[in-house]
Amino acid sequence: MIKEIKELEIRTTVTPKDKEVLSMAVDGIKGWNFNPIVVVTNGIEDYYFICKVKTIIENLKMKTAKVYIKIQEGSNPRLLAIEEIS
Repeated sequence: MIKEIKELEIRTTVTPKDKEVLSMAVDGIKGWNFNPIVVVTNGIEDYYFICKVKTIIENLKMKTAKVYIKIQEGSNPRLLAIEEIS
């Protein structure tokens, strides 16, 4: 199967579907609140969310993070990485 390559799209408006994808992927992470502000997607399976992050634990000072999520047909969104931006 040949995958179609699409250009990345950057959106500052986060749709309810985007928020659902993010919440399904980070569902198992307790104590962190991810508030998406920017979505970068290729429209098929790759999602990058730029999120403001609030934590319950004071030691974790992550304020902004890039969350990388992969979507595959027939399965839930899969969290691949969380990278601190600032």
